[in-house]
Amino acid sequence: MAKPRGPHGSTGDGGDGGDVGDVGDGGVPRQRGGGSHGRPSSVAETHRAVTEAAESGRLGGPRSTDGRPAEGDADAQRPQNDPELGKHDEKTLEEIAKARQQIAGQLQEMVDDAWDHVDQNRDSILQQEGYQRQRDKLIEKGYPEDVADLIVERTALGTESHRELANAIDTEATTMLDPETGFRLRTEVGYDAQGVETPKVKDQDFRPDVILERQYKDAATDELDWEVAHAYDLKTGLKTGIEPSWANKVKRVLDLPEHPEELRPTQRPLSVD
Repeated sequence: MAKPRGPHGSTGDGGDGGDVGDVGDGGVPRQRGGGSHGRPSSVAETHRAVTEAAESGRLGGPRSTDGRPAEGDADAQRPQNDPELGKHDEKTLEEIAKARQQIAGQLQEMVDDAWDHVDQNRDSILQQEGYQRQRDKLIEKGYPEDVADLIVERTALGTESHRELANAIDTEATTMLDPETGFRLRTEVGYDAQGVETPKVKDQDFRPDVILERQYKDAATDELDWEVAHAYDLKTGLKTGIEPSWANKVKRVLDLPEHPEELRPTQRPLSVD
């Protein structure tokens, strides 16, 4: 029987829940700490782990605990897009890389915080009327109660994690990446099959969770506009990566220099046996 759609619904890459038979650890990210739920023993430990990962070669380089470039290298790290250049110009690609580096640390922290929030509040989330109705419908269709509970938990925590991340980015977008640089961040933007932005979900062919846009000069109007330079997709379930067919479509239709980048809570396993 068909399962409920994940956070992306029909416009994403099929969600990130995986098959019920492949649940393993319950279809949710593993914990960073030793408890059954929640944060590690201190927030500092989490930030230290992110910083150590950055210093060992993770995109973004050494950072302060607030996710921004360390003092002294802000100017060197700051991107500055030239709208006169094409998206695939060598100089543009360098600036896109700088923009990604500038937000990498803070973006990862936001992903971790979004997961921690829903993990700590999973009981109250699962008791919400909408998720309870979903559970009842699954049981009516013949799903065993434990399987229905698992499906709803995976869907609910994934959906709420996406919502928390989007809210965090929408709140901090201009401080993470100053639009004066010629770059900006947006969340949950949907596109039709031709890559035209559309607000109506029923018309959307795909919807990345986060997009990095650059300003460019439209040759037809000689006016400045925005275009997608990079895309991100959040994964919280057991699926080990973005579906290649979805990634290829997004890259091709939006004419991206690189495939969409996967965002994943630090405690999420990178592979599943």
